[in-house]
Order: sequence, then C-alpha cells, then structure tokens
Amino acid sequence: MIQSKISLIKATAEDAKELFELQKKVFTPMYEKYEDHETTPVKQTFERFKERLKLGDYFKISLGNSLVGSVHVYPKSAGVMRLHMINILDEFQGKGIAQQVMMRLESLYPEAKRWELHTILEEKRNCYLYEKMGYVQTDEKWKVNDKMTLVHYVKTSRLNHMPCL
Repeated sequence: MIQSKISLIKATAEDAKELFELQKKVFTPMYEKYEDHETTPVKQTFERFKERLKLGDYFKISLGNSLVGSVHVYPKSAGVMRLHMINILDEFQGKGIAQQVMMRLESLYPEAKRWELHTILEEKRNCYLYEKMGYVQTDEKWKVNDKMTLVHYVKTSRLNHMPCL
C-alpha cells in the first residue's frame, strides 16, 4: 500500500537547494502553460526560498527512500493554517500521495480549526483534489493574466461540522 510508505520529514536549511530545484521542476510545466511571470514559484529566488523555510513548517515528502515532493504550511492566525504549497513530482501524481499528505498535516496541527489555500482555477485536477479533501471554494479570485486565475479555498475542522451523509 503506497500510503504506508509515505513519510513527511521536516526540512532543514541543508535541504534548501534540493527542495528549491524540486519546486522549479514541479512548477515549470504550469509556468510554461500559463505564462505567469509574476507569481510563479519558478521565478522565485533561492534567497527568497531559503527565507520561506524559516516560516512555518516545510516538509520533504518521501516514498520509500525517494524524494517525491514537498509541502509548506504555516499558521496564518490563531487556529488558521495555510497550506501554502504542495509539490508532487509529475511521475508520482495521481497515486493518492497529496491526499495522504493533507490528512497527515491535519493530524499534525490539531489546533487548526480552519485550513486555507490558493490554487489555479484552471487546474481542474487540483480543484477536484481539494474539494474531495473537504475544501470549499470561496468567492475570492485573482486574475493573474488572461490564462490564469487564482482561487481561494477553505476547510473547517471536522470537529466543527458533521459530514454530509
């Protein structure tokens, strides 16, 4: 079972270069598709990336002994966590890794009553994943360019509401 082989390992400053390169590799296809020169992680400087490692928690995602992605989360305010970025290498997408990572993150931060994230509206697979995981799209949207819109999602803690039957 793939889920039992997934590990979240807290990243350190020593991991910065490897994770920076992974981020570029994961986001390059979207950069080329949407031509987003302003907000893309591909254009982020290494110095800015290293600063982000100090904000909240940055985890390496491993499957067995292989690095397959990373995820960055941080507290936005009391009881509110932001899922800032989840990166899964293309060859490992569609295997349930992101779902497993998101469930594990929720268990690591039981104090979070609400989770928030932004994603690309045009990336239907991402929107489907987040909605499947209980996130709800809000009315907050930002048009980056003619090809790309960012959308805001929120999820409230399972303790705050009953699941739909």
